[in-house]
Amino acid sequence: MNKFIVANWKMYYGPVKAGAWVRAFRRERLPKDIEIAISVPFVSLAAARASLGRATIPALGAQDCFWEKEGAFTGAISPSMLAEFGVSVCIVGHSERRQYLGETDEMVAKKAGALQKAGMTPVICVGETAAQRSKGQAKKVVKAQVKQAISELKPDGKCPAVIAYEPVWAIGSGKPCRPVDAKEMHDAIREVITAEWGARYRDEIRIIYGGSVNERNITEYMTTTGIDGALVGGSSLDPRTFALLCRAAVPA
Repeated sequence: MNKFIVANWKMYYGPVKAGAWVRAFRRERLPKDIEIAISVPFVSLAAARASLGRATIPALGAQDCFWEKEGAFTGAISPSMLAEFGVSVCIVGHSERRQYLGETDEMVAKKAGALQKAGMTPVICVGETAAQRSKGQAKKVVKAQVKQAISELKPDGKCPAVIAYEPVWAIGSGKPCRPVDAKEMHDAIREVITAEWGARYRDEIRIIYGGSVNERNITEYMTTTGIDGALVGGSSLDPRTFALLCRAAVPA
């Protein structure tokens, strides 16, 4: 299974800068045995798509969606709308949306299910806060998030979900989770997959790590058993730095 690296630009780069980023990134040397996606703001999807042209690397991703196909939901974007742009990947449940916009596990599950039905890969974010970890609740919290998040999914669906373990305390802090601790949490997530869907699906769902990942520490994560890729925030904002990170993810 190839490593899967997802760039999350968050609320950066309008259409002009997005197009320039994609053009610069496409000039970089990238490893063959890797899958790459860039999740860009809604307003930059068209520019990123145009700059990609017929290229399939990186794949185009979005940062959120709504779970209904259409209707009176002002400001919302449906999976079918994203599909028109050629979006194949969409992040849901990022901790920043949970924190600032009040997203719940139930909402995340609905979004993930709607994306899968629309033929897109949901990248489902889960993770504990510093307070929860200090109280020894990390596994309990993350397992509950995963159980709810996959409740609307079909394990044998056309577009398997990706689960991104992102400890909230590590995001943007410059203090990443130790690879050994990330592996422990990834193993806990696979326990939920096994319990809910059966042992045959335990290793078929990719689980990636996010939280202060950069070009200097990515190799250690990617060589840790059970970590299938990375969700990258700040280190994805510069195309050359992100390309370096992608190369380091698949060491020669």
